[in-house]
Amino acid sequence: MKDIDKILENLFSDLNPKQKKVINERFGLIGKNYTLQAIGDDLGVTRERIRQIEGQGVKKLKPGIKKEFAGFIEKTEKLLDKIGGVCQDDKFIEEVKKLGEVGNTGNFDNKLRFIFLIAEYPNFHGENNDVHAFWYKNKKDKKNLFTYLEKAVKFFKKNNRSKILEDKIYKGEFKNPNFENFISISKKFGANVFGDLGLKEWPEIEPKAIRHKAYLVLKKKEEPLHFSDIANQIGDMGIAEKRAHIQTVHNELIKDNRFILVGRGIYSLRGYGYEDGTVREVIQRILEEKGPLNPDEVLKFVNQKKILKKSTILLNLQSKNHFKRLDDGRYCIHEA
Repeated sequence: MKDIDKILENLFSDLNPKQKKVINERFGLIGKNYTLQAIGDDLGVTRERIRQIEGQGVKKLKPGIKKEFAGFIEKTEKLLDKIGGVCQDDKFIEEVKKLGEVGNTGNFDNKLRFIFLIAEYPNFHGENNDVHAFWYKNKKDKKNLFTYLEKAVKFFKKNNRSKILEDKIYKGEFKNPNFENFISISKKFGANVFGDLGLKEWPEIEPKAIRHKAYLVLKKKEEPLHFSDIANQIGDMGIAEKRAHIQTVHNELIKDNRFILVGRGIYSLRGYGYEDGTVREVIQRILEEKGPLNPDEVLKFVNQKKILKKSTILLNLQSKNHFKRLDDGRYCIHEA
């Protein structure tokens, strides 16, 4: 195992004090990374002068870095080979640590990045609007990554969202064992608190509005909940850092057509078998569909559509203006 600090100390002995300071502070070798402007202000020189000092120091260090860490860098190449030739920055540094080729030390992550950047291998692609910073083996692997991500985005956008989130149909399309590694580099993909993978623009992945958070709660619970329970679950499930305001949740449930009131303050999602309307309207629809029914049958079918007390259903069934009791005890719709 190489002692990274000893090697760097020996190599830095060839630098003058200003070069040491600039290299240490620019690459965060002894603390945080500083900008050219910050270091320039400290030394009383321009940003361009700091850039020149940095370049001079890097030029002196490059041959020694390449020589001292040649074997280590070769092993990182094999590591990249195993995972498709590319890897997101933070994940790559963690995987390199597991190789155990260099001793751990202060600011270890920054020192590893420094070695790779000075040695110019593996190659580094900085963060931008579309991707996180990542390392790659060669230009071909980088090109293949962007082609792969473009294909993945198109697939996720054109296919049914629920089939992607619930049935995971993308697994049949993207069978590359490094799929998750590739996707993690893109800023367009994400996973919600339940581990569902999708596009970050989807409210099921990164819900911002209260109504989207409430939807996610009911989607995962797969059962009706009282609006106060939904508010609590938004926090308990980790969908938000804290519980939502109960009245705010209730207001959003009322306004959003995806939610159905199925009981006193109890809401469900559409498509789960529950129905809109008053108790009387639900009874009417059932009798229209199934014909005359006895009270127990009415109770059974109404409770498949609403969550109500037995007395509430029977009380509505007694409305002579809307329902008629037949001689055999069954009920039908009262014809005007």
